[in-house]
Amino acid sequence: MNEQPADRPVGRRIDSTANPYVKEVARLKERRARQRSSTFLVEGARETERALAAGVSAVELLLAPELHADAAQARSILEAAVAAGAEIVELSAAAFGKVSMRERPDGVALVARSSGSTLASLELKQGSLVLVVDGLEKPGNLGALMRTADAVGVDALLLCGAGPDGGGTDLENPNVIRASMGSLFALKSASGTREEVAAAIESAGLSLVAATPHATASLWSADLTGGVALLVGAEDSGLPDWWLRRSDQLVRIPMRAAAADSLNVSVAGAILLYEAFRQRTVSGVGDPVGPEGAV
Repeated sequence: MNEQPADRPVGRRIDSTANPYVKEVARLKERRARQRSSTFLVEGARETERALAAGVSAVELLLAPELHADAAQARSILEAAVAAGAEIVELSAAAFGKVSMRERPDGVALVARSSGSTLASLELKQGSLVLVVDGLEKPGNLGALMRTADAVGVDALLLCGAGPDGGGTDLENPNVIRASMGSLFALKSASGTREEVAAAIESAGLSLVAATPHATASLWSADLTGGVALLVGAEDSGLPDWWLRRSDQLVRIPMRAAAADSLNVSVAGAILLYEAFRQRTVSGVGDPVGPEGAV
């Protein structure tokens, strides 16, 4: 463990796990608390770095010096947070553990204000590659899809299908952010009702391509080189008929399984996205930019 420099601009120090502020931040693990406060929690040094670099509205930076494995990284994050106007709150290891969702937290977290991004603000254009995610329940699956969407350079990720009771995961769930490894902050993303998402896609002139095991057409035969919105659905039930009736193409991912009858949604989404990436790269529609990634 490495201590932070003594001149760090700490606004306050909290040691008790029963402190009201600690309890308030811990409640941001719950969707209802995030919606009520219009704030969310970013945990982890890497994720916090990426959030600050993306220009999120930083409210408070939480630091637990006893847990820092990399003091230089923590100092860099602190300086970026101060520049972004965040208050610095130092926590004891025990207090940070109350806030954390990890078994081995690294002592860095950020409270940020929700962006309030709307579908209209995304300005989808003809020729865009968009991923539409409907009704996912597991934050890990949505976060994994975000990493892949970021890797292939999608123009936007749209989330829909959550019920009026708040069912389904949301974009700012701390476990979504963790599973995305901060890719959430590199993506243009927004959520809305199915009707709103469908209207945005239609307005941009994008073709709707839905993945379903009931399709007769193989993914390999689909043309994904134009403006396209790829649709994936909930882990247990897939896409609802509402989307299937409105889609321009229904495709299935070929399988030669002896027993498996489906793929994890994050795997299925990755196959769809990389097939679109491959076709668009070969055709010159979406030439890759930046360094190639590694598995």
